[in-house]
Amino acid sequence: MIIESLVTHIVAYFYFMRYPTKLNQSETEKNQTPYTWGIFFSSLIVFGLTDSANYLSWLTISIGLVSGQAVFIKYIQPTLQLYLDSTIKQNETHVLQTFYHKNEDIIAFTLQQTLIFIWIIMLNQLFFYLAHPLTKLFFIIISIGYLSLSNRDSIIWGEVDKRRIFQTLTSYILLSALVLFVSQLLIQLIDSVSNSALQVFPFQNAQASYGLFIRAVLVFLILMRPANLLIRSLSVQYDPKKSLKVEDDAEDDLTEQPSQIQPASREIPVIPNESGFKGAGAMIGNLERILIFLSFLSGSLLSVVAILSIKAFARYKLIADDPYFSEYFVIGTMLSVLITFISYILLVFLLTI
Repeated sequence: MIIESLVTHIVAYFYFMRYPTKLNQSETEKNQTPYTWGIFFSSLIVFGLTDSANYLSWLTISIGLVSGQAVFIKYIQPTLQLYLDSTIKQNETHVLQTFYHKNEDIIAFTLQQTLIFIWIIMLNQLFFYLAHPLTKLFFIIISIGYLSLSNRDSIIWGEVDKRRIFQTLTSYILLSALVLFVSQLLIQLIDSVSNSALQVFPFQNAQASYGLFIRAVLVFLILMRPANLLIRSLSVQYDPKKSLKVEDDAEDDLTEQPSQIQPASREIPVIPNESGFKGAGAMIGNLERILIFLSFLSGSLLSVVAILSIKAFARYKLIADDPYFSEYFVIGTMLSVLITFISYILLVFLLTI
């Protein structure tokens, strides 16, 4: 159930939390609630798709993900941040100090996700070897007890909170039911296509419909918001806008335009900042990666050229007038293609195991 665990973590961490790449969060931003709701929402869908014999195992892994995130926020993250600050950030003689200053959030975020990935593997391996139901129930009771004690100060049992919790719970149950229904239709579609004479998928090895579906979901989830956040974090130092609040537009793709305030040394025309809808850059980036990924699947590399040409044509005037933006645009586009290609390799690898 490693694939299901990764899908659940990605949905909860990247799609339910507002600033997932901002590691130096304030106390109000360290709230466990969004991540917990994300695990709950995803777990309901997996419960509907998985075999009934795995219900207890999946319940154990779901609670283990929530408790692991809580332990990381409360104990591991402050210790990790203190270690990095004391050994690298505040040590002027350290060879990696300059690199760490420029990429502090990326380094800490990478370490965080690596630890969570290790925790996911440990959970799956632990309950693979310890398959006795009483062992899983014992772990569930201990984890729920820890979560209740660690969050006792933030729980206010007022009438307003009860109503809000009930409304949120109902909305997520209904939404998960809708997603579950669509997922089951897609699995049936994959099954019918794989059994027909027309083979759409370019993979010769036999895969169950559910196995192909859950692996494809994992890759497509990575291609959207996580990819946007990663590209933005890696290329922010080349952003012509020089925005001080990176987290406010962390989801924007690299097609955003520079601001009206330009450095005095740049003798180029001032270009208006508002040139499109808010969030359009992120949507363009998502569509770009998904279409390129589908082109890889179909083996049509000429389609990749057409997709990138459309994107470049939309920003032609900026690319021609502003050399800073053109470099920024190329960096973002190359990162986007690279992430898409790595995601394609990841899917091919997952289909072989």
